[in-house]
Amino acid sequence: MPSSLLTTDNSTITTVDGREIRTLRDILPERPGLKVLFVAKTPAPKSVAAGHYFQGRQGRMFWNLLKEHGLFKATTPFEDDSLLDHGFGITDIVKVPREYGNEPLRAEYVAGMDRILEQIRVHRPSVIVFVYKGVLDKLLLHRFDIRKKSAYGFNPDLENHFGARVFAFPLPGTPCTTAQAVAAMHELADAVGRRALVGLHA
Repeated sequence: MPSSLLTTDNSTITTVDGREIRTLRDILPERPGLKVLFVAKTPAPKSVAAGHYFQGRQGRMFWNLLKEHGLFKATTPFEDDSLLDHGFGITDIVKVPREYGNEPLRAEYVAGMDRILEQIRVHRPSVIVFVYKGVLDKLLLHRFDIRKKSAYGFNPDLENHFGARVFAFPLPGTPCTTAQAVAAMHELADAVGRRALVGLHA
């Protein structure tokens, strides 16, 4: 079957605090060596219902920005089914679904931090992209006791803490100017090899 027709349901059932919930599974390769690990906040109910990451309005902005800057070329009906083909993986720091704007509790962030750091250790991504800058800032505060806020784009001063390059994604609607967002995305594209990605399935 052509890859353009292949799709999967990435939803799964997990147990949190003794109750079963439907969420999205992590999309990670069997072997280490990711180009990029995307770290999201928490699955949106609309995305869980669809069985795929970033299916809400805010989420579509994420996929669109990757495509606009030549970082991603989906060959499947749902973008997340093409992630591994690009050497990309994705996870959430909190797996309990929430509507946009409904912030996870501090305890939920803390509980997810060790899991994220273990995934980074195992999969050894070249770049860690925090889809929401606030998630990175909370991890820095509660795990490393770093009170200084991260910057949009690459944060060279954080590489020693994560063992990889750390990037805060400039989603539309965040307090980041258009010029800053474009410059940051160009840097990300250069870091992961934009030309190779654009021609991946040409």
